[in-house]
Amino acid sequence: MIVLVNGKNTEVTSGCTLEKLCETIGIKANEPVAAAVGTDVIDRKMWSATLLNEGDNVTIIRATCGG
Repeated sequence: MIVLVNGKNTEVTSGCTLEKLCETIGIKANEPVAAAVGTDVIDRKMWSATLLNEGDNVTIIRATCGG
């Protein structure tokens, strides 16, 4: 199935969770990241329970230092 990740179509398997998606795109478990599905920001504790659906719009934001 296809979900939109930061504006790009991304193919994931049926039953994919937000946690699995993040692992697949290279986000490490301790990396400072925020994620939203649609307009809902998902608490990191809930990533493994958040199932993605066809056409979901996922936004992932990585925290960075600097100016």
